[in-house]
Amino acid sequence: MSLRMNQNVLSMRTHRHLFRMDRQSETHVTRLASGLRVNHAWDDPAAISVSERMRAQISSMTEAERNISHAINLLNTAESSLGSIDDKLIRMRALALEASNGTLSSSDRSYLDREFQQLKSEITRVASITEYNGLHLLDGTYSSGASGANGQGIKIHLGVHNVANEDYYYVNFNDMRAAALGLDTASIADTANSQAALARIDLALDNKNSEQTRIGSYVTRLQHSLNSLMQFRESTTESESTLRDADIARSMSDLTRSQILMQSSISMTTQANQLPNIVAGLF
Repeated sequence: MSLRMNQNVLSMRTHRHLFRMDRQSETHVTRLASGLRVNHAWDDPAAISVSERMRAQISSMTEAERNISHAINLLNTAESSLGSIDDKLIRMRALALEASNGTLSSSDRSYLDREFQQLKSEITRVASITEYNGLHLLDGTYSSGASGANGQGIKIHLGVHNVANEDYYYVNFNDMRAAALGLDTASIADTANSQAALARIDLALDNKNSEQTRIGSYVTRLQHSLNSLMQFRESTTESESTLRDADIARSMSDLTRSQILMQSSISMTTQANQLPNIVAGLF
């Protein structure tokens, strides 16, 4: 090794290593403090690009899960009202069957008809007031035959993109008021009308059951969609974590190594700075 006074190359070299160790220690401390392997774009440009896209997807999937939950709540609201309508139809059928019996007097049937008409009115009332967040579900507003955009039904957006029948679809709700069920003129004031009412009520029950089954099928479908979406979000979150999150054990090990090397570099820098004095001692 040659000895020079004007340029202390050895000191410059040890200082360079010291600077590198200081930068590494700073990086490891930042990772441990934040829990992130990638804190800045320059830490890993490719990883941060992929990570940001995944974060956008994760955020969208979280919101899509909320959309599905809201949709299930909406459908549950409609299904609950259909259950209430079902109770009234069953009672109306029992009244019609009772009124069909020839042993009753006209007065007896008139009393039965009063309850019958009240139940019919209640069906219309329940269907008219069934709503979710201001959306009327069972009064025909969103039936397939409704005019304008309402005829499409209520949109359910359950995906992270915007592709029809994949990320969203529409659900219609049929009119469940008494008139739509064919009961608007139903009466059990006499035997003939009572017998006719039985057929009408049976048809109304079939229509109600069909609507209730259809809504229940949508709920089942959405529950499966929600489960799949949660699994997809879990996998994407795991992938994003692998790209961006710090391995704490490895970061601690790297920090310890950097600190040891920094101490060594400081010691060697001190020694290198003494070289000019050694050279001067040769005179």
